[in-house]
Amino acid sequence: MPELNTLTEFIKKDFNKSLRSFPFPIEPKYLYEPIKYALTGSGKRIRPIILHLYGMELNADPNDLMKLSLATELLHCFTLVHDDIMDSDNLRRGALTVHKKFDISSAILAGDGIFTIGQLVLTELNNPHIFKLFNHTVLDICEGQGFDKQFEELDIVTMKDYINMVEKKTGALIGACLSLPASLAGKTDEEINKVKSIGCTIGIAFQIQDDLLEIFSEEKNMGKSLGSDILYNKKTVIAIEASNSFKSEWNNLINRFDGKNIDDIRSFLIRSKIKDKIDKLVKEYFSLAFQEMEKIGIRQDSSLYKFIKKIESRYS
Repeated sequence: MPELNTLTEFIKKDFNKSLRSFPFPIEPKYLYEPIKYALTGSGKRIRPIILHLYGMELNADPNDLMKLSLATELLHCFTLVHDDIMDSDNLRRGALTVHKKFDISSAILAGDGIFTIGQLVLTELNNPHIFKLFNHTVLDICEGQGFDKQFEELDIVTMKDYINMVEKKTGALIGACLSLPASLAGKTDEEINKVKSIGCTIGIAFQIQDDLLEIFSEEKNMGKSLGSDILYNKKTVIAIEASNSFKSEWNNLINRFDGKNIDDIRSFLIRSKIKDKIDKLVKEYFSLAFQEMEKIGIRQDSSLYKFIKKIESRYS
């Protein structure tokens, strides 16, 4: 087995080559130029890598795995294009978002086109069960996004509400990166549901990490402005914990927040021990995922296990 970084870089390079060589039409430019722009970013390709690593463990056909990877990453890209519109984000991966580079109408159309292309790629597998799994994932993501937007209008959102939301919005697609190759390999419904659950748990941990990174990382690493979740009243794990424990002080902080005084937010979260509490929550969800992986035979020395460990350490 190749060293992990060598293997994941190979998968990423092979995936990017397949994506670049996809035969997109030229006309109408109003549709295809924004699509090509959206797909040429410097994404980490975490989802295709997870899907390939698990598929390799199952000895799945590499060509079929590539089709699954393309479909899932196109779905991911579609959600990002539309999410950026909904959240009024100007930057994605250090570049202008599609609706800022072009306009809102073309970005909506491009997102729809990207989603549809992903569906067409998936039909090449001629596997109704995979198609059904994939579209259940799409609906879960849409429901998660719906909850996310709905929560912006609420004063109180519980941690249970938040976990349910991120399990759908973020966890569902990572769950699909395990359940789709499992289905491809002919696993039982029980086995497919089990790996899907593990992927969702990884996704929850991943999203909680992202909530922290949105405050404690650097703009050059995030590829977008820090603190936008606060500006748009997103009910992140940070906002929920801070509001529940220090409502008055938190409200004063966010009312004064102008997108620049991020250090005030950081100081409060460290001083109040909220950051420590959320760090612990991340570790708990990753620990649960690793325990469940080992129960189904994904060993600690496997490339998939090591890669999830690498994701866990991206914040530490």
